[in-house]
Amino acid sequence: MMDTTYNVGIYCRLSNDDERDGESVSIENQKLLLQNYVRQRGWNEVDVYI
Repeated sequence: MMDTTYNVGIYCRLSNDDERDGESVSIENQKLLLQNYVRQRGWNEVDVYI
């Protein structure tokens, strides 16, 4: 069986409650959690969308 490597984009969602100037702590945490998730599965992170 052939292993499949996925190219993925990470999508972080900013809640209206978290809005402020610059990136929120919530976005930074989401990005870190999702990057770890992607790495653990051996996938390729192509881009991050906010």
